[in-house]
Amino acid sequence: MSYPKASLTFSPAPDKPNTALSENCLHEIQMQLMNKQELRLRYIQLMNDAQKILGRDEAIDLIKESEVIWEKLSA
Repeated sequence: MSYPKASLTFSPAPDKPNTALSENCLHEIQMQLMNKQELRLRYIQLMNDAQKILGRDEAIDLIKESEVIWEKLSA
């Protein structure tokens, strides 16, 4: 019994532009993560400052009020 020969086809190796595109995407993602980290650190600093100046309860009220305002602005 004879079997048909199977042919294997390989896709060409990735070109340099595809590699560059991947590197650009990776760089963009890294920059976004760094920006988010900076925002987190700034937020924590602001909340600590608010607590030092206003006291814990008033700082919590301020945070809650700012969240309500942010939700209204984002809607």
